Amino acid sequence: MTIQIPRCSKTLFVLAASVALIPPVFGQGNDDPDGFVIEEIIVTAQKREERLMDVPLSISAFTDSALADVGAVSLADFLQTAPGVGIVDSEGGTQNIQIRGISSVAGNATVGYYLDELPFSYIGLSRVPDVRTYDVERVEILRGPQGTLYGDGSIGGTIRILTKEPELDRFAAGFDLMGSSTTDGDSNSALNAMVNIPLSEGTSAFRMVASVEDYGGWVDNVASGVDDQNERDITDYRAKFRYMPNDDLDMVFSAWHSEQDTIGNTLATDDRTTVDQAPTVDTEYDVYSATIRYSFDSMDLVSATSLMDFDETSTTFIPLAPGFAVPFFNPVQTETFSQELRLASTSPGNFRWTAGFIYRDMDQNSISDIPDLMITQDQTFESESWAVFGEATWTLMEEKLDLTLGLRYFEDDAFNSEVIDEATLAIVQTIDPNFTGTVDQSFDSTNPRLNLSYRANDDWIVYGNIAKGFRTGQSQPVITLLQSVFFGVNVPTGIDPETMWSYEVGTKGTFMDGRAQLEAAVYHNDWEDLQVLVVVNPPVRGLVNGGDATTQGIELGLTLLPMEDLQLRFTGGYTDAEFTEPVAGINIADGDRIPNVPEFTLSAAATYRWPVFNDSLQGFLYAGAQYASDRTDTVNFAKDSDETTVVDFRIGVEGEVWSGYLFADNLTDEDGALAPYFQGGAGPALRYRPRTIGAKISASF
Repeated sequence: MTIQIPRCSKTLFVLAASVALIPPVFGQGNDDPDGFVIEEIIVTAQKREERLMDVPLSISAFTDSALADVGAVSLADFLQTAPGVGIVDSEGGTQNIQIRGISSVAGNATVGYYLDELPFSYIGLSRVPDVRTYDVERVEILRGPQGTLYGDGSIGGTIRILTKEPELDRFAAGFDLMGSSTTDGDSNSALNAMVNIPLSEGTSAFRMVASVEDYGGWVDNVASGVDDQNERDITDYRAKFRYMPNDDLDMVFSAWHSEQDTIGNTLATDDRTTVDQAPTVDTEYDVYSATIRYSFDSMDLVSATSLMDFDETSTTFIPLAPGFAVPFFNPVQTETFSQELRLASTSPGNFRWTAGFIYRDMDQNSISDIPDLMITQDQTFESESWAVFGEATWTLMEEKLDLTLGLRYFEDDAFNSEVIDEATLAIVQTIDPNFTGTVDQSFDSTNPRLNLSYRANDDWIVYGNIAKGFRTGQSQPVITLLQSVFFGVNVPTGIDPETMWSYEVGTKGTFMDGRAQLEAAVYHNDWEDLQVLVVVNPPVRGLVNGGDATTQGIELGLTLLPMEDLQLRFTGGYTDAEFTEPVAGINIADGDRIPNVPEFTLSAAATYRWPVFNDSLQGFLYAGAQYASDRTDTVNFAKDSDETTVVDFRIGVEGEVWSGYLFADNLTDEDGALAPYFQGGAGPALRYRPRTIGAKISASF
């Protein structure tokens, strides 16, 4: 039997209609005579608690137990097992994520990123912090534009990292201790610890989490003779205080401090060597938040206040001639204040609603310093934005049909100022004679959403979703404009906003008496004024508007519980992401693939437990594989990346208090390029950490 991958939205939606026929065949109840079913997951993706399988959107959720089974310590360890999601981790403190072909490594975010209630964002940077997963309650991945509830920056989707709340009625403590060794590299170690202390039983509690990690390098510099030049140290501290004087009022105050100091990155040739001097990147952020919930008779009021202070100091190198490069210093400091107020109905009935307001103020300072070329630019960014939003759901047809309408109005006042000497200004004005170094812009967007879901029975739904996503425009940094003149690259002084309309049909449900779950979706996205990255020189990059594009694809996820202690999971995504018009002055032709988007992502995993030593312990076995097809970037004349398959394996024993594991990450020692080769096929590219074998001991009290 031959299956042809569809390449047009019409065919995709015909397939969706076929998928929708599944419920009458398989959705036949959730009563398990043998007493075991797949774990039910509760999510808050729509700002209210719901069963994951009842949410009429494409969502993946990873619970704390699922993250522990995988042995995940960062997003890169598991995120790509969600259908249609890709991630590239340079081990430099931040990561780049694409969802459904919506990707960018520069400019404002294309994926919304939330630490609890905090919208983690920068100005002009789409990277996300490398958050550690110890003591995380749940990670939710919403695929497709989330412009109504989450706004600007969620054009591709939204990732929510939800940490555990303090427990009010019991003392708890735990730790993880890990040691490992990397092939062709150095050793690694990590210590994570948690303590939960009730201060007044049932009323208040304090929870503290600390992590200290040290990862050795594995890239040898054959020019300098330095072995294992890439290494990083990570420290992470998190504290939460919860006060709940009665059943109606719940207040949580939190503080989060994280530091990552890195030397080098995973850029290497396929023999794990480089001739490039190691860059250094030090990232540090402090996050403070207060979330207050008050329950009225028929609604909940939530106030979420957050403050973030983010600092990144990097030193990279600009090649001027073979074997000669000059240092480029780029400290960036960002302060973000956010305040959200929202009301959500809680009374039972056929009408449910959520309404809210959010204000965000961001100030960012960036210094670009190339002392050898006598270039220093001090750039100040400011962004003051606000939005009002609401969603309402009506249940019709004897509780079979849900109609949801949503709307968000967003405004952003953006200001950019740079002090420019007359010589530099004269050079930049060869691009734009009106450029002065000061840019004051305003952006606004109205983002609607329409969702219809049909409940075939208690265990199966079919849904259709239409939504709009939006990403603001921005000015181009002077350092980029100046370098573009020197290196002959055509970039504008500013870029326009981009918008997207998304059309999706999907289904999800439970069958085989609760021992199997299926999710499937097809989508088509129309993308206008796509913001495209142009490499001016390796460390300096710019943005241009690359015209219109489409992304469309299919996503599937299947979880099986064939026996009580064995769980199997399979996921897959196909993404057809391409430009639909040529763009003059840029290497974009009609039909070219969008940069950095793999056409196929696949994953498979098995988890098995069995009793040992008279049932006092249980054995544990996990094996998983993740595949991504090649990524391309014709815009920058790059060579395609490699297809990659990474396999992970864990085995151990688990008790009520302690557990011990042996593990092998990247068991087959995959060394293919994760991103396109910007310096030709023989040049360096981002790669997976080589095979890493180690042991881990965990305890909880």
